Amino acid sequence: MVTIRKIERQTLDFHALRYQQGDRTAFSLMLDLGTLDGLLPEDVDPDQIKDANRRFNRAHSRRIEHYLYDTKEWVLGAIVLGINSMYCEFVPYTLEDGQPSDTMGELRIPLIGGRSSLKILDGQHRRKAIHQVRERLEQEILAERNSLSKNKKSRTSKKRLQSLETKYLELNNMSIPVMIYLESDIKKLRRMFSDLAKTRNIDEITKARFDDRNPFNRAAQSLAELENSDLLRGRVELERSTPPRDSNSLLSLNQLSRCLVILKFGYGARLSRDRLYEVDQNYNALLDVGIAWADDFLPSARQEYEDLHSIEIEEDFVSKNRSKHVSFSATVLQLMAACLFEWNELGRPWNELADWLCKADFDLDSEECIFLKSGMLIPGDTSLISRSQNMKATIAYIVEEAAKAKSKV
Repeated sequence: MVTIRKIERQTLDFHALRYQQGDRTAFSLMLDLGTLDGLLPEDVDPDQIKDANRRFNRAHSRRIEHYLYDTKEWVLGAIVLGINSMYCEFVPYTLEDGQPSDTMGELRIPLIGGRSSLKILDGQHRRKAIHQVRERLEQEILAERNSLSKNKKSRTSKKRLQSLETKYLELNNMSIPVMIYLESDIKKLRRMFSDLAKTRNIDEITKARFDDRNPFNRAAQSLAELENSDLLRGRVELERSTPPRDSNSLLSLNQLSRCLVILKFGYGARLSRDRLYEVDQNYNALLDVGIAWADDFLPSARQEYEDLHSIEIEEDFVSKNRSKHVSFSATVLQLMAACLFEWNELGRPWNELADWLCKADFDLDSEECIFLKSGMLIPGDTSLISRSQNMKATIAYIVEEAAKAKSKV
């Protein structure tokens, strides 16, 4: 909690922890969002890399804004600041033995000079999103009050206004961790930002396993771990973002989640809030789509997948045959999902596409290989090109050729 002393002292006073990191002194404190929004610089330039930050990305900030507005149990990481040491005074608390504490105390920052000295090292998008959410709620509250003044008997307006005011008050009182480094040199701050950026991002498999708000991740987990799919059960990698070559997994959990997105919205589709909400409201239908693709379409489309249904195959069948069958790759599985989506868009029965794929040449050494004809394979090579343009060209090629073949029958 932040304590702001009387304005005549012209300082902002915070309960803080002092510590050393490298050769720098740093402070850790908590700021409620109302105080933070009034304290930190809000203006950003999306067209320039300024101070110690990367270029501001409006879309990234809006995603955080929507998340903060819509999610009651939100989580945001610490905002990291730099400040000129001449504008910081640390007054240690007195311990029970009468000695000053080395770590706990009061951090005092003067309003004049100190506030303008603060530089955001990491967190400009979070800071902007906090401001936008507060401003949005203020505007919604004002609009609801105006509506209520015109119709004072409206119970809906009263309830809506009360809900917005409560949300605004609760948001203002919630806090976020803040770290302040005694550093004002822009070159050094930029080096610090670069060092922070070297920290490893959360990998895709962790996102898929932890982000259960995403219905595609939940469905992938269900297909992988429960007895929903005969083909996928026991054949989805849960610990790595890509299955190792000696693994019996066909694809990883995050890759399966992506296949489900493709089945629902097509290759290259982006997930908006509206799309996620729509799918979440029809979650069982998403599961049905995934099961039908894995257990009906794939085994009908390729003998390699049909063989996996046999109870007589060895446990390491996939790992032993991965190099022989290109079908046992996440790239081809995504391709199969994309082709099925496009075929469904034509309103054609899926078995027609499956019949064509079953007869198609998947042999990478063959001159008749469909991947060679569609530009997804370089002559003499044995690795598929999974770039977006090559994938899209192959999807179009397969769907077009399958439709031609059916029209000749």
